[in-house]
Amino acid sequence: MSMDNNIYRISNSYSLFSGEFKENKYYLFNIEDGTIYRLNEVSYTMLSMFDGVNDTAKIVESLKGEYEVDTIKIENDFYRLLNKWLENNILISGGE
Repeated sequence: MSMDNNIYRISNSYSLFSGEFKENKYYLFNIEDGTIYRLNEVSYTMLSMFDGVNDTAKIVESLKGEYEVDTIKIENDFYRLLNKWLENNILISGGE
């Protein structure tokens, strides 16, 4: 799978939240319509890396260093989620 140098950030319509309530919980809030998405730790970590500074290739490399998972699986999961988040306007193009 090819790496790219695209830079994305979370849309201003969304906010990430993590908290500890007996166990760690991760959420993505749509500020405009009130929708709440429950995330797993990996999805939360991925979304939090889209800061408008790091490009997708750097994010994938960081994930490979953080999680002991097959490289191809990480890349496939990353690009599948990236495309889903872009389609749903959770992530938008552009840096700071």
